[in-house]
Amino acid sequence: MSPSTMSRPRALADDVILDRALAVFWQRGYAATSLRDLARATGLGASALYHRFVDKDGLFVEVLRRYADQGLSERLARLGALPDPLGAICGFFDELVASAADDPEHRGCLLVNTVLDGGPIGPAARAMVRARLGEVEAFFRTQLERARTAGRLAARIDPATQAEVLLGTVLAVRVLARLDPDRARLSRLVAQALAPISGVGVGGAP
Repeated sequence: MSPSTMSRPRALADDVILDRALAVFWQRGYAATSLRDLARATGLGASALYHRFVDKDGLFVEVLRRYADQGLSERLARLGALPDPLGAICGFFDELVASAADDPEHRGCLLVNTVLDGGPIGPAARAMVRARLGEVEAFFRTQLERARTAGRLAARIDPATQAEVLLGTVLAVRVLARLDPDRARLSRLVAQALAPISGVGVGGAP
């Protein structure tokens, strides 16, 4: 096979393109990001972007996937492996409050921002956001079920319902932090959400 007929390696790896596109989507939001913005940020023309990702929505879905894989999935796996299930939940919220309060650009979470974007997103992107936030709820439910099995959860607490409450708290923290990243305020909000779980509070197990 001659060099002219051999397939040429891509000048930029998909991961590089996704990271560059992520920065744009995270700053501007899906609705306000144009194809021109993405082409300028990634260094690829519109036709090249379409060739790799089909359309803007296809690119956004892959950006969401990479964003969640790099941050959320790692955190859930690491905390889920802890022997103390209630400590795992507290650890999640400790890290959540720290990252939300210490973000100088108040960017928030790309998944949550997408829900609040205000512009229409495609069904694939919507399904991706729903699935990845669902992983957070499932993490809470699993840890609460572990705590119940260990006799550390009050009988009146339903793990599935409490997991929904905790997910709602995650969303509230992310939204409030974009408006006013007051660590004390965010910690108080989390403490109230965790109070029913056997007296657990941020920063420690009961």
